[in-house]
Amino acid sequence: MTRTLTLLILLTVTLIASCKEEVIGPADSSPLERYYPLELNRPSYYRVDSIVLVNTVSGTRYDTARVEARETLVEQYAGADGSTIYRGERWERTSEEAPYTFKQTYTVTRRDRTVSRSEDNLTFVKLVLPIKEATGWDGNADFDEQRRVSVGGELLDVYNGWEYTYAAVGESLTLETGLVVDSAITVRQANVDNLIDLRQAYERYAPGFGLVERFIDARHTQCKVCCNGDTGSCVDLPWNDKAEKGYIIHQTLIGRE
Repeated sequence: MTRTLTLLILLTVTLIASCKEEVIGPADSSPLERYYPLELNRPSYYRVDSIVLVNTVSGTRYDTARVEARETLVEQYAGADGSTIYRGERWERTSEEAPYTFKQTYTVTRRDRTVSRSEDNLTFVKLVLPIKEATGWDGNADFDEQRRVSVGGELLDVYNGWEYTYAAVGESLTLETGLVVDSAITVRQANVDNLIDLRQAYERYAPGFGLVERFIDARHTQCKVCCNGDTGSCVDLPWNDKAEKGYIIHQTLIGRE
């Protein structure tokens, strides 16, 4: 009798353990797949507001523009390391009535623990695992962060001082375009503000949508235009008053097809 009771207890424990394993079930799809979906021929549409600083004889001029961008992955192929590479195209138009014109091509590679995007001969590591607050990485490790790019007729080391980190995970957001997204993540890419350089940059991603918002504010000053080189007078001035070169970009998702 005692032996039979013992066997029944062991069988019950085994069944309970088995039930618990079944409830847990198989792992969900990778967070990288959810936050950076890669689907061919499914366009994403963005509103892009940009400001470029231009030097003139009367001072620094802020040139503003707005375009609508369409990004679409159009093909995939095998990379040298066996990974799958997706090639995308970006087209832009200045108004709803205007035709789209080709802007650039880009590639995206999603590996087991990272997602990278290459454009203009630069590769950026956009997302990494684990996706949790305070996870940090060098998103610009594949190129010299001090390399300068042409901005408004001037050269600027836009990516100098960038440090990627997950600043927020699981946010509910209403974008400026009116789109509402849940469980969004914010990747803080740059947070530099000193006497001569301003670098503020972040990107936001949402499940099923991918990139939903992108912001870069990269400006520089030598305090010459505003203050004749007097750094004491320059240091506390707003950047709108002392910046001499740079640009600002704000890209926001309108929707996906």
